[in-house]
Amino acid sequence: MALTEEQRGYLESIWTNVKHTAAFSGPYKLYQIVKKEGKHKIGLKGIREFLSDLESYSLQKRVQRKFPRRHILTDSIDTIWDGDLQDVRNISKDNEGVQYIWVLQDIFSRYLFTAPLKQKTATNIIEALKAIFASGRKPEVLRTDKGKEFKNHRVVSFLKDEDVHQIFTENETKSNFAERSIQNLENRLHRMFTHNQSYEFLSKLQSVTDNINNTPSRPLGGITPASVTKKNVEEVRYSAYLQRNKKKSAVSKKLRNTKKERKRPFKFKLNDKVRISHLRRLFQREYDQKWTGEIFKVSGRYRSQGLPVYKLKDFAGEPILGTFYAQELQKVRTDDNSIWKIDKILQERKRKGTVEVLVSWHQWPAKFNSWIKKSDVKEV
Repeated sequence: MALTEEQRGYLESIWTNVKHTAAFSGPYKLYQIVKKEGKHKIGLKGIREFLSDLESYSLQKRVQRKFPRRHILTDSIDTIWDGDLQDVRNISKDNEGVQYIWVLQDIFSRYLFTAPLKQKTATNIIEALKAIFASGRKPEVLRTDKGKEFKNHRVVSFLKDEDVHQIFTENETKSNFAERSIQNLENRLHRMFTHNQSYEFLSKLQSVTDNINNTPSRPLGGITPASVTKKNVEEVRYSAYLQRNKKKSAVSKKLRNTKKERKRPFKFKLNDKVRISHLRRLFQREYDQKWTGEIFKVSGRYRSQGLPVYKLKDFAGEPILGTFYAQELQKVRTDDNSIWKIDKILQERKRKGTVEVLVSWHQWPAKFNSWIKKSDVKEV
């Protein structure tokens, strides 16, 4: 049942009153306080809907980070490499001015490549790739995030000439294989720093990389990344991937026998309006805005590897690149009575006796700037 105007007024009066214990609280705490006061009978669902209509809540709503995601499937060595940069600017003075480590990992074999960079320019990226490719290994596909250094036209052209297909990740996990490798590399380097009482790594980087490549890998069933070659690909694929998946399937079958298997339902309908969770940077503070101010529409939905995923479009009908999990979206409700915040009044004109203003909308791209009646602009 929809909330009445009286109920909405009551919830707004206590939620925005900084002297009230319910001020700016989450749905469950607000529900508990409303229930305790007993002035109105409002369920948790109604409170969630009320809060989702408030921009001040929906932009700050906690984002779920851990949830089942689709797997990247590759069936051979050097099919797909993941790449990312490790930032070491804070210790560059101890390492001849090196500011980044270019980390690449073959997804199938988990084999790691590293290259020190003094800057993340196109020239540095290309020279590092040339050195790595000269070792005799090269991927069919290179996967990175959308950093400017990777999208530079010279890097794109170089990879094209090398017959390497380049793809960019569109979601917040970005280059997750390379990022995990960076974490592993970072852990080893920091232990070395502590042992040596020095932040110098440049002369030892290749040795540390070799050590990682010669360490048994759990995802490979105990095989070392360095021992995976084109000659034993089928053996590795069977022992590390197919056998492991058989065990998982056996466990899943037992679970299906005890509990009816259900497909994950779709959370959103076509044309639902949603916000997208921001791609957070490491160490971003929790009170920073977590969701886009711009609102999008669900344009498509389907299941991939059994997981519901969604396609989006903006309010101009232009498709948004990539697919999104339900956990990366938040439903919002808007109608003709919704209030939209204005960033700036850019121009003013008079047409057929009516004064109009060109406005830019708060947290919306410039392409949505539009003319509205000046009389519709209100101070809030």
